[in-house]
Amino acid sequence: MRFKTADKIYYPVFIWFLLLALIVSCENNSNRQAQALVAKPAIPIIKNKAHFKQIVENSDERLLMIEFYADWCPPCKELAPVLEEIAKENKGHVNIYKINTDENRDLAYTFRVTGIPHVVFIKNKESVFSLSGLYPKKMYLNVISRFSTVLTDKKPAAPDGAT
Repeated sequence: MRFKTADKIYYPVFIWFLLLALIVSCENNSNRQAQALVAKPAIPIIKNKAHFKQIVENSDERLLMIEFYADWCPPCKELAPVLEEIAKENKGHVNIYKINTDENRDLAYTFRVTGIPHVVFIKNKESVFSLSGLYPKKMYLNVISRFSTVLTDKKPAAPDGAT
């Protein structure tokens, strides 16, 4: 097949525009990915012991739910979306935070974390309940309903099925 003179000019111009569009598309995609990486996490991460103390001191009578996790832990990754749902559904009832056990071994030791995920519930600046391991969403909701004064004024009791 023989190219006409006009085709010889349009073909490289077409290829150049195609490459330009591809580069712009990739750049926009990488910008979106970068924005997603720096976006605020759904559940705040406690960075150190001082940050933890500040959160507990400012909690007043609010129930705190703190998950001890590690980035490499499959059950922790499975629990993450469950906690995000709980945080959205119970916004006025409980404040949920996460602590990376690999970065905060002293806090993990303080709460006797021997396995992860490990969820500690703090009320009036004291640990009132903890769950070690992965449980169904309903179990976490039961604990929240037992210890949240917003939901009930009754004296807290251990949730069904908990140890």
